[in-house]
Amino acid sequence: MSSVPQTRNQQAVDAGIDHITLSVTDAHARAAEFVERYGFEVIAAGDTPEFTAVAVGQRDTVLVLLQGRTDTHPATLYTARHGDGVSDIALRVDTPLRPALHAFGDVTHSFVSRTAGEPWSLPGIAPVRPEHTDATDATDATVTAATSTDATQHHLLHVDHIAVCLENGELDRTVESYRRELGWGVVFEEDIHVGAQAMQSKVVQSPGGGVTLTLLQPMTGAAPGQIDDFLKKHGGSGVQHLAFAVPSIVDAVADLGNAGVRFLSTPDSYYEDFEQRIESSGYPVAELRKYSVLADRDHDGELFQIFTRSEHPRRTLFMEIIERRGATTFGSNNIRKLYEAVERQDLA
Repeated sequence: MSSVPQTRNQQAVDAGIDHITLSVTDAHARAAEFVERYGFEVIAAGDTPEFTAVAVGQRDTVLVLLQGRTDTHPATLYTARHGDGVSDIALRVDTPLRPALHAFGDVTHSFVSRTAGEPWSLPGIAPVRPEHTDATDATDATVTAATSTDATQHHLLHVDHIAVCLENGELDRTVESYRRELGWGVVFEEDIHVGAQAMQSKVVQSPGGGVTLTLLQPMTGAAPGQIDDFLKKHGGSGVQHLAFAVPSIVDAVADLGNAGVRFLSTPDSYYEDFEQRIESSGYPVAELRKYSVLADRDHDGELFQIFTRSEHPRRTLFMEIIERRGATTFGSNNIRKLYEAVERQDLA
């Protein structure tokens, strides 16, 4: 692993997600939640005078739970402003561009290169020994935070996309920053209207598709909606949710639910005209209804998705589970249909 500064104005930098850092107030407790509920396993840990960190992994996804131990540590400052949340989306590249790049709000992109086959680590965060499985007694980098549970069966494949809420007026500036600094372009954009509410969305992606960022901002003149609510509670721009890809959403939701993940429920009225909206579905409507799974179709195929209830004290950060069967968009029709379904239910 190496990190060196380099010149600005990099063009078409291909990258994948090396890891996502969540600054938290209790690293071990947050790590245990990802292990017990989502099937992650602890792969590295560190305890220094400045910070405590636990890294959890599942297939191609690594999350680093970082807790500051001094008043001036960046994780301490982040949680004071926003509560627990994503503070760094680390990009894996062949040659590091610089130590870090400002992304949006208080979120950065650090750059990491690794030698194939080497154990995952970061400065101050060392690989754990598999025989150590108890989280709560961890005092050094040889002890994990918890073992994974059998119930979740490791459904998560990778991070499908990261949804970002931006302050009004920041969308185009953020898109231009990714173009200027990394050479990344917009692969999809749309305006989404849900009743009197409206938002603008642009999706920025790395050349090989290893990093996908769905950037959202409130539309000027529209009624306040979910993006405004996030910005107010979070204290500015930031990551709203992480979307994890799975091979079978019904199996994943069943197992994750049994392991303690709480999902948003979908009103029955959403499924009333389902077969007319989605001409062909890989799942029976009754099964999707049972697990509150949403479905959408674009010109490339189908997608199935569900969102978790936010467990955050500020009701900001949450997760998404998504299965793609060829679809390349992000289920915006579901936002409209859910809104309409809730409206019909409220009027009934």
